Amino acid sequence: MSEVVLRDYQMASVEGARAGVAKGIRKQILMAPAGAGKTEIACFMLSEANRKFSRSLFIVDRVVLVDQTSERLDRYGIPHGVIQSGHWRWRPQERIQVCSAQTLERRGIPEDVSVVFVDEAHCMRKKVTDFLNSTDAVVIGLTATPFTKGIGTVYGGMVNVTTTNELIARGYLS
Repeated sequence: MSEVVLRDYQMASVEGARAGVAKGIRKQILMAPAGAGKTEIACFMLSEANRKFSRSLFIVDRVVLVDQTSERLDRYGIPHGVIQSGHWRWRPQERIQVCSAQTLERRGIPEDVSVVFVDEAHCMRKKVTDFLNSTDAVVIGLTATPFTKGIGTVYGGMVNVTTTNELIARGYLS
């Protein structure tokens, strides 16, 4: 287990999202290139939410991402459960839940949450989108490509602090 340590541009993303919330923008896109560490940023923010005893969801649209995200949270010692049919990590008492969008669509989405992360936010699913439009929770959509038609009807702001070229120049990507 280790603490989530962010690079400067990742921390700038966190600060940008916090500034948006402070301005009243409760649903924001966090845009960053593939490989920039959007999941790391989310882990940091989930850790912070957990310290504040906030209930949080991390919604993914592919089954493989459930386990990848859960493993990342484990790496940082962040307690969580998984909402996915038949998953061994079903722990509804945990404040943080990694959720399969497909399972949420069948079972319903927990309403008592303060923070929601949507991985691959450009893959808009109707029931998830309906929930996002109706919730008072802070919503952070993670994507490298926020160009899906209708995405602006859900998210009212965007944080974008780096580019692929900048990350290559700094040696973070090749």
